[in-house]
Amino acid sequence: MDGDEKIREAEEILNRVIANLNLTISCKVTGYKRENYQVKIFAKDNSLIMPVLIAEEWVKECNLKENIIHDKLKTLLKNLENYK
Repeated sequence: MDGDEKIREAEEILNRVIANLNLTISCKVTGYKRENYQVKIFAKDNSLIMPVLIAEEWVKECNLKENIIHDKLKTLLKNLENYK
């Protein structure tokens, strides 16, 4: 899997996690470096909340068919929504 494909897949998973948690934020994965995704988190009005690093492990461990979301990822996203 090349870098662009890996980034697209991570963004798709993160957006599905956000939807699954019924959050009103969105994300854009902008890069991948040292086993972390560089992600920009946006409010509902598309204003930037903040850029964050999300561990590749957190994304890989998500299984939305079985409603499994890494606890640290869930906490991070919920806190970011409250930050806006």
